[in-house]
Amino acid sequence: MSVSRRTALAVFLSGAILVPAAGFVGPAMAQAISVRGLGPTTVQTERVRVVSVDRGTRNVVVERGGRQWRITVPAAFGSLAALRRRDRLDINRVESAIVAVTRAAPGARPDVFLTETANNGTFDNLPARWVVRSVTVTAEFTRLDGGVVHYVGPEGARTIRVVDPTVISALSTLRRGDMINLVFTEATQIVLTPRRL
Repeated sequence: MSVSRRTALAVFLSGAILVPAAGFVGPAMAQAISVRGLGPTTVQTERVRVVSVDRGTRNVVVERGGRQWRITVPAAFGSLAALRRRDRLDINRVESAIVAVTRAAPGARPDVFLTETANNGTFDNLPARWVVRSVTVTAEFTRLDGGVVHYVGPEGARTIRVVDPTVISALSTLRRGDMINLVFTEATQIVLTPRRL
């Protein structure tokens, strides 16, 4: 990879870190992040491959394990000009507990909607240059099991914790297969692993 491409990629996410993974030792890997209501929480890392980049809409389609989904990259993250098909991204993230759940509109399909927001104290000891976003995931409800919600969203089968009694009560009325909207907050960091040319 040329120096100019490496420099351009560093601009890709101004609020997050997007650098070659070779030689990268992220602070997130070495520590848990304290999340309000949940305590110390381990950083989740997902390695994905870039399938396509639509610079006009800022949609990046990524793939892992045969499943593809769309990530909408906010304008605050900078230019997508240097991101290429087959680049690999490590998406490091920490999620809050669910803050709201509603039934999805009839015919809804798995999707994710992200809105950049400020860290209002949800995450303590958050490493520098992480991005905090409000997340709404449209997903298929699987089950509620001891304060953990199981669902199938655009990224496949996932879980998330819930502590709010009101949200637990709403989830208790759902049946397996119901389409729902889950709302929570996440802190994210993205690290680029350049493709081999």
